Amino acid sequence: MNISLNWLKEFVDFEYTATELDKILTMLGIEVEKIHDYRSKYNNFFIAYVESCEKHPDADKLSVCKVSLGNQNLLNIVCGAPNVAAGQKIVLGVIGAVVPKGGFALERRKIRKVESEGMICSSLELDLGDDSSGIWVMPENAPVGMPLAEYLNINDTVLEISVTPNRADCLSHLGIAREIANYSGKKVKLPDFTSVESDSAINDCIQVIIDDIENCPRYTARVLMGASGGQSPAWLVNRLKLLGMRPINLAADVTNLVMLELGQPLHAFDYDKISGQKIIVKLAENGDKFITLDGKERALDAEMLMICDAEKQIAIAGLMGGANTEISSDTKNILIESAFFNPTSVRRSSKRLGLSSESSYRFERGVDYNMVDYACNRAAALIAQYSGATIMSDLINVYPVKIQSKIIELDYMQVSKLSGTEFSNKDIRDYLLGLSFEIIDDNETKLTVKAPSYRVDMDSSVDLIEEIVRIYNYDNIQPDFTTNLNFGLSGIDKYLSVPPLRARLRNYLVNSGYNEILTQNMIDPASAAIFNQNLIEISNPLGDELSIMRPSLIPSMIRTIERNLRNGNKNLHFFEIGHSFYMNENDCRFIPGVSEKENLIIALCGKSTDSKNWDSPDRSVDFYDLKGLLESMIKFLGLDTISFKTGSESDIFSKNNIELIHSGSCIGKFGELNPVLLKKFNIEIPVYIADVNLNYLYDIQRKRMSYSNVSVYPAMSRDLCFIVAENLKSADIQNCIISNAGNLLRSTAIFDVYAGKNLGNGMKSLAYTLVFGSDERTLIDSEVDSALQKIIKAVETGFNAELRKI
Repeated sequence: MNISLNWLKEFVDFEYTATELDKILTMLGIEVEKIHDYRSKYNNFFIAYVESCEKHPDADKLSVCKVSLGNQNLLNIVCGAPNVAAGQKIVLGVIGAVVPKGGFALERRKIRKVESEGMICSSLELDLGDDSSGIWVMPENAPVGMPLAEYLNINDTVLEISVTPNRADCLSHLGIAREIANYSGKKVKLPDFTSVESDSAINDCIQVIIDDIENCPRYTARVLMGASGGQSPAWLVNRLKLLGMRPINLAADVTNLVMLELGQPLHAFDYDKISGQKIIVKLAENGDKFITLDGKERALDAEMLMICDAEKQIAIAGLMGGANTEISSDTKNILIESAFFNPTSVRRSSKRLGLSSESSYRFERGVDYNMVDYACNRAAALIAQYSGATIMSDLINVYPVKIQSKIIELDYMQVSKLSGTEFSNKDIRDYLLGLSFEIIDDNETKLTVKAPSYRVDMDSSVDLIEEIVRIYNYDNIQPDFTTNLNFGLSGIDKYLSVPPLRARLRNYLVNSGYNEILTQNMIDPASAAIFNQNLIEISNPLGDELSIMRPSLIPSMIRTIERNLRNGNKNLHFFEIGHSFYMNENDCRFIPGVSEKENLIIALCGKSTDSKNWDSPDRSVDFYDLKGLLESMIKFLGLDTISFKTGSESDIFSKNNIELIHSGSCIGKFGELNPVLLKKFNIEIPVYIADVNLNYLYDIQRKRMSYSNVSVYPAMSRDLCFIVAENLKSADIQNCIISNAGNLLRSTAIFDVYAGKNLGNGMKSLAYTLVFGSDERTLIDSEVDSALQKIIKAVETGFNAELRKI
């Protein structure tokens, strides 16, 4: 938002420079992003008079002009504009001026052997218009020799400020002036205006009906008759341009001016285009179409507030007017609207239509409901003054239920407790009175105040304390690093503390080549319903797609994978540590009735590596990539008590899945996702996912890691191959080998699985490598053979297996 320094001085008397004001406003919580000094921008540019204009002796398209600045000295200027002529009043940049559009400084120079002492400028070169066809010819009454900035009334400094969403009261010059006045102890002066009204009553001209009082608690209107000419005076045009607004016509320019001045958005209708002499404020119908002032057709719904006449819709409340009642050069009679619209209603309409305006920007944050009538009268007086229109007597003010100012109680002790600074009761009262709060009740311990109508951000005592400290100045608060809290009495709640295992888990996966992702805790209802029916709905969601607390991390992971696949990233190795939520009346661990779990989810798809290598096969990832990762992760973390169990097919996992078991309970699951589920997310390649409940994992007793010396004696390796039933698990046989091998066995691993006709139906071959060794001596064959015989006997007996002889 742009603020004029000169305009501010019309509201409050001060002598601060722009730099000083920058520091003051920043201290008050209003950020000044940039300072535009138009005094220096148009320094050395003047209104001048062309005494003579002759053709350049050596150039057909150049002219040599004698130009006067109102004194006896004539300047020699070479000009290339086709429209330059003697007798014109023009804008002249003299030597030393910096052309705004080009950024170059003017110097004395020769152009085709003729000396030029400046430059006759176009409005484009001056950054004051779009016309580049020729020089800017000024009106005949423009005073020769006057500085351009002074003539255009832009001899000003503009502050580009950023206002936080809660400070809607600062979205105007009046609002900023209030802050300066409070800081300096001065008084704010409202604009002084007078208006002459006709004897004709406005009630004979227009009737206002509010059907939706909740979304429009107050609506005022003024009617002007007999307006002539649609052009705004130069001072008004220049002021709007200076503040970054495009002049349109007198009625629109005045409403914009009053909005920048007072913070109250207004709208002007062509009165003669209003059917039935009625204004009706009501909700639209689903499917209605409406063409706004920008010429676009908008599709409406039943929650959008509209301004209507007796036959049609004429404006979207708080957003934009309609093309069907637009002010034109033929407009003679004008209706001015000034209203208070519910911020929620305007925000909803703006978001759904994808339409934003200066008006909606203010209405969405909240305007001063007590400024509505004053702004309407102010705009009517200005339009009447410059158009010759007559104002119909009285103001229409439909205000069925008055908006009540907020009453807030403040405990005096709380101010010092929250701010960390001692304030006397008198200081607190003085600060609040300076901010225009009205004291309702006061005693030794408590203060009750009424908030000003423009402070829509005031709701509680904490807001009052923030205002007190803001005016006191945060820089004046002395830091105190002492504390009365005894941190030794109690630790952090178990459910809020950081588990030590989490960092080790994260580092292990990153070092294993997996990328960590972070997704929202909220998902859409359709995705959530696949994983749980006891869902937690959000009461104020940002949208339907973020309206449910996720009962699982899997849908968030799948959507991340889908987005990456769509963008050409096909070989994915992801993991995320996050929380899942669902309703559970029996869960009272942290929040009663809500189960909140911390989960680890690992996903991979595509090829095993991103880089192609002539020496490595280009293979797709499979179930065993994920299984191997989990096995090594469990070993690394010292969680040897976790075992694997074949899982059953579900809507989420295919048959190719395994459960992680600890103490008889399932603490996780991994495997291939069901292709039917993937198809719902437009994924056509296999995806392998592991979902582990970390709350259980953190509680498992970990094996203490210890160092063992590397044996100096050689190890002995033996291979065993068994023919077993096809439904037997290799892990069961491997466990049998370990339990019967004795203490000389160092490791065992399966290295081959085979099934063929020569083995018989329903049979398979499993081959294992066994490594034996000792820390005390070199083993002899008989020791290893003895261990092998025990293993073979145990396997053959326990699994009805047959030792395969190769």
